[in-house]
Amino acid sequence: MKKSFSILLLAAALFYHGQTTKEEIFSDLNKTGGVYYAYPTPTKKLTAVPSGYQPFYISHYGRHGSRWLISDKDFSGVMDILKKANENNALTETGKSALQRLEKIWTIAEGHNGDLTKLGELQHKLISQRMFKNNPQAFGDHAVVTAKSTVVPRCILSMAYFTNELTANNPKLNISMESSDKYMKYLNHHTKESIDFRANDSFWQEEKRKIKQDALHSDRFIRNLFSNEEYVYKNVNPEKVIEAFYWIASDMQNLETDISFYDLFTKEELFNIYQAINYQFYVNDAASPLSKGLVKNNAIPLVKNILQEADDYIKNNKNGASLRFGHDGNIAPLLALIRIEGMDKEESNPKEVYKVWNTFQAAPMAANLQMIFYKNKKSDILVKFLLNENEVSIPVETKNFPYYQWNDVKIYLEGITKSN
Repeated sequence: MKKSFSILLLAAALFYHGQTTKEEIFSDLNKTGGVYYAYPTPTKKLTAVPSGYQPFYISHYGRHGSRWLISDKDFSGVMDILKKANENNALTETGKSALQRLEKIWTIAEGHNGDLTKLGELQHKLISQRMFKNNPQAFGDHAVVTAKSTVVPRCILSMAYFTNELTANNPKLNISMESSDKYMKYLNHHTKESIDFRANDSFWQEEKRKIKQDALHSDRFIRNLFSNEEYVYKNVNPEKVIEAFYWIASDMQNLETDISFYDLFTKEELFNIYQAINYQFYVNDAASPLSKGLVKNNAIPLVKNILQEADDYIKNNKNGASLRFGHDGNIAPLLALIRIEGMDKEESNPKEVYKVWNTFQAAPMAANLQMIFYKNKKSDILVKFLLNENEVSIPVETKNFPYYQWNDVKIYLEGITKSN
């Protein structure tokens, strides 16, 4: 029986998370933005709750919503390069068009270093709305909701928009919000060893550098923008220009604008750059065998907090939610550590990583992992996992996927925190 069950579970995992293809990425170029991929609204229907059970508690970790690029220089650096080239009559018509678009974006981008965008606000409002609508019993008049975020403003604001929406649905909710260094030890935990592993002198960085250098090499891209090869040779770093435009093009989906820069790239160029960047994030934040578990183990304090909070709500018969807000570099290790469906795969070949792990699936803007807890009149407790509001599996046996016995999941999660 166990063997046949395992085969069924494996088949289900393959069905939901088959290998990603280049064609799938080409079908939506926004996916090449990776961590800049704007949150995809869930479309799959959720499985009916087993008879006699009701949701009573939700444990959540969410990435902040859509944001601007981290630094003004991400815009102004390449804009200044094009301005100087234009002053020296070294831009093509396409180059002049790109400069005009940059100048339009700059008028609203200046000063918004890493700030939450309007779309980022909306994402958390809508996720909150759906959470409330799908689990109304967890948010009754006496429910207790705790919300904690890292000390970064975009996370604090994401938390605020999320919780305000819950209050709008039920003004009687007891909601507390905090942002403090006190909680960084599990909301944004990174060991010294994992930080050293990511350092520029780490053993894997030279291969990464070459992969990225190859991906950013495009004579066509540069010729499309600049009309004077001698000027480019003396004044322009082609790879820096291409990478700058890649990040800018990727971030446009997170703004309220119809301006796009995708026309500057071929699909192959975008894919090649994405592949290199995706590999970097995979090694930095996920289950790459190169890290030997160092990176995913950063999530151990978070899993311990998840267990502790769940025990508190269960033992004290409370309804409500534990909401946590952080970053892509926190949710990706969590998914890898828990072995959320498809998020723990190991791949050592950089050119094959995109087939098994993608940042646009693991950590798009507003990415979130939700654990929904249910109980019946006999106090039997079930739990299911939602990644970006889609039902996903974990390597724990169940006869009723996506619902798992909480006692089984608890033993599994406790084992993770002790064996790593």
